[in-house]
Amino acid sequence: MPEPKPPPPWLFALTNMPYGVVGSFSGPVMTYLTRRAGVEVGDIGWFVTLLLVPPMLQFLYAPVVDFGPRRKHWLVIVAIIGAAFIVAACVTPLPEHLTLFLAFAFAAQTISGLVGTCNGGLLATTIPDHMRGKASGWLTVGNLCGGGISAAIAVYMTGHGFDPLVIGLTLAAMMIVPALAALAIEEPVRAAAGSVGAVLGSTLRDVKSVLFSRAGITGIMLCLSPVGTAALSSYFGGIGEDYVRPAVIDEIAALHLQPLLDLWSLPLEAQLVDERASSLLAFTTGPLGQVLTAIGALIGGYLCDRTNRRAMYLLSGVLTAACGIAMALSPASETTFLWGTLTYALITGFCFSAFFATVLETIGKGGKAAATKYSLFLAAGNIAIAYVGLVNSRFHEEHGVEGVVASDAALNLGGVVVLGTVFWLLGSFGKSRHKPEPT
Repeated sequence: MPEPKPPPPWLFALTNMPYGVVGSFSGPVMTYLTRRAGVEVGDIGWFVTLLLVPPMLQFLYAPVVDFGPRRKHWLVIVAIIGAAFIVAACVTPLPEHLTLFLAFAFAAQTISGLVGTCNGGLLATTIPDHMRGKASGWLTVGNLCGGGISAAIAVYMTGHGFDPLVIGLTLAAMMIVPALAALAIEEPVRAAAGSVGAVLGSTLRDVKSVLFSRAGITGIMLCLSPVGTAALSSYFGGIGEDYVRPAVIDEIAALHLQPLLDLWSLPLEAQLVDERASSLLAFTTGPLGQVLTAIGALIGGYLCDRTNRRAMYLLSGVLTAACGIAMALSPASETTFLWGTLTYALITGFCFSAFFATVLETIGKGGKAAATKYSLFLAAGNIAIAYVGLVNSRFHEEHGVEGVVASDAALNLGGVVVLGTVFWLLGSFGKSRHKPEPT
């Protein structure tokens, strides 16, 4: 039987959009909604960490998509279920039912995280190695652009008084409709499964063969490091008002309104900050930000197919650190937030393309356990995003937003130095690519 025709790499931009929608809801959207409800940034840091627990443990239940229905069918199923939980979270009032809101968001992460697992398995089994950088770029476009556009829409609609149910249904449509593109993929026919014990044993051996190789061990080290995590992008929704408030306070002072506001206890400052922060976030995470993210992702994917993928991963950490240092040294203003978030969006696309390309290179063709092996490295990457974000948020109370962005830069730069040294000593930088490999 002839091998199925590889799908066009751009198709993975559509199939990975549901993963991005839920990821953004658990990141910038959640941080915006909870900060808007009066929750402190330090507490929000714990919420972000909580919602990253499912991706961290995803490898424990990821094998389910290697059984039963084809992975493309699993992808559509989990996207629909995840969308239902997102709708439930949107209609949950804050701050009165904060715990229930987080429970629905947690469930959405748990279920729809398998969208990423399905995409990893499909990409590993259908895309030849010399095209995996390009496919990783498009996978990143789907993840980050889908998430960014949905976040911009959710934040804008919330800040302008749209009904929560309308917001939830809009996000659900952005998950379900693009997921249907997976049905166009010519997925290889699964081999006969055999008994559950035999299948699990085969899966475990397949995973161990990768995980305990030198490439696998150093690959896990890379994924667990703070390098290229782009963790700050999950907190822009929570710290946006810190960049907006100084300008609002100056405007109120210039108009001599503060005595009247104090006399009548009018919440004008909070209202103006909320409206301007939501509009600024919608702009930076909207079309312009997503175009930059897509450009960064496609550049990263292109370079990963032609140069050393691990070197590109370390370069992504250097670029992230440079952006963080520049933001930390700039005044906390709307201008700083504007250019900082847009630059970070460009770099984030590069970071994630390098991550996916490196993981796919490490796991190879994938075999029967392709999705499971992919999820192990994805879980390691999510652990890194969680702890980097948590560490960053600890600096907000005493050092403000400057401390948050400086922490992100320091962690990335330190990780690059440590990993670069280790890889150089072990000779584990992987392959250098100067021309496509034969299929």
